[in-house]
Amino acid sequence: MKLLTFAHRGEAQAFLSEFSFKPVDFFFDGLLISNDYFLLITGEGPHSASEKTISVLAHYSTQITHVFNLGVAGSLVPQLKLHDLVWIRTSYAHHAEKCEFKSFSSKNPKAINDCMTAFSRVIDLEEKTKLSHFANIVDRELWAVASAAHLFKKSFNALKIISDELTNEKLDICQFVKDEAPLFSKKLLDEFILSEKDLTPKKALKAKEGNDSILLSDPLFYFTVSQSRKLHSTLEGLALKGFSEAALNNETEVSAIKVMDKLPKERARLLLLHLSEKLNPISVKIRKSLEAAIAPLEAAKIQVSYDSTFEEDWLNINLKIQSSRDLEKVKNALKIFSYEDYKKIFDGNFDV
Repeated sequence: MKLLTFAHRGEAQAFLSEFSFKPVDFFFDGLLISNDYFLLITGEGPHSASEKTISVLAHYSTQITHVFNLGVAGSLVPQLKLHDLVWIRTSYAHHAEKCEFKSFSSKNPKAINDCMTAFSRVIDLEEKTKLSHFANIVDRELWAVASAAHLFKKSFNALKIISDELTNEKLDICQFVKDEAPLFSKKLLDEFILSEKDLTPKKALKAKEGNDSILLSDPLFYFTVSQSRKLHSTLEGLALKGFSEAALNNETEVSAIKVMDKLPKERARLLLLHLSEKLNPISVKIRKSLEAAIAPLEAAKIQVSYDSTFEEDWLNINLKIQSSRDLEKVKNALKIFSYEDYKKIFDGNFDV
């Protein structure tokens, strides 16, 4: 069964009617169940959303397979307008004037927008502009819900509807959201039902992922099917931030990758890395910290790999020993390398 989470009952009202939910006798109010879904009203803010989602997942861990967060969100870019429906790719969090290190990504191929969860309401245009460097929309709960799903190893999806535009001049946005709740909820329900039935035509998906991309059709690169999809979603995310593919293709960094003495497949990997880091600037800092941490291992010719999404703190090593000297190098490298410091980077400590 899927767990559907909403901050407020108003956002969930169309779902409550459509699926005939009934209250569950639980530790707190707000948990309901139907034939196919659990539905949880988390309350506003990341603390309440985290506590309640974790409680439900802990109690019904064997029954819940997937977590869905739905509700309203504010736009951080001019392209996203009132009533636009937005599938979320990655969730970030902003707290006490800084971004939380950990982020959580969905596996939804339709998702091209990122969401910033704020620990306090974001109304000021200057604050919205600052957050727009990391995400296209802002909410109050998604990161907490996604974090809980990650903790229990459940996949998650998120669907938001824009209730507050970037330059919104409404004096009472809370009252506006309450007044518009029936419409917001109905639009969310309609889109959710479409996603559940998977009505996206395969032909349309194929066309969307076709060779109409400048970079995808460039013979200097070779993209696998999964890389092609990632390129497409990354380019769409960059487009929302004002970067056209034509402009990206002419960047100095992209031109430099094209002339590298490497195989087309490796050039494609480096291009995707560059574009992903352009879309998510904090990943550059993370990658450099990780490279510094594993440098002693690589100096001993130990092949090292880690989670490219930076969500898991595992480390994979592969080595070849052909002499006692090689063995001594490996021993010394492992003595120097600190796995605890490596793990701290995944908790946001870049100074280790």
